[in-house]
Amino acid sequence: MGIADNFSIFKEIEFPSLLTLLNGISGMICILFAISKQYTFAAVFLLVAVFFDFIDGKLARVMKKETPLGLELDSLCDVVSFGVAPVVLAYQTTMSTLGQGAIFAGIIYMLYFCAGSLRLARFNITKQHKYYEGMPITINGTIVPILFFAGLTKWYPLWFLISAVLMISAFKLKKFI
Repeated sequence: MGIADNFSIFKEIEFPSLLTLLNGISGMICILFAISKQYTFAAVFLLVAVFFDFIDGKLARVMKKETPLGLELDSLCDVVSFGVAPVVLAYQTTMSTLGQGAIFAGIIYMLYFCAGSLRLARFNITKQHKYYEGMPITINGTIVPILFFAGLTKWYPLWFLISAVLMISAFKLKKFI
């Protein structure tokens, strides 16, 4: 048994999964910038995560490299990039200005994380993917930076509450890409 056998997971990783990992890494960079109070860079890396999330799946289909590992990896990276990173950015940019509402906003952010995680889990176990059931969590990777760049961070708690409800709802959204 050679050393390569001890790391057999690398044999299962296809090129699109490397892009998926770049999605997750971009989410982590967003978190680190948000914690460091470099919010502009954090918002930019949230958009970078959206870019990698967009192209990884498309490339996997074109290359015929869709794998169960890739699907699971995509959801795990999406939890980081679109479930945790937007919350950290929102928390860092709003909690000091919300006063008594900070506790309520914190609860909303936690509910958002739970809704996003449930949404991704539901996606993974649903066989029919012509439609999204509920709003895809990735949309938050664009809305949160838009609100930031527009100077509308005070609306984060409301957006995260609306987003949480939309993600766990049963409405069908036709895939357009």
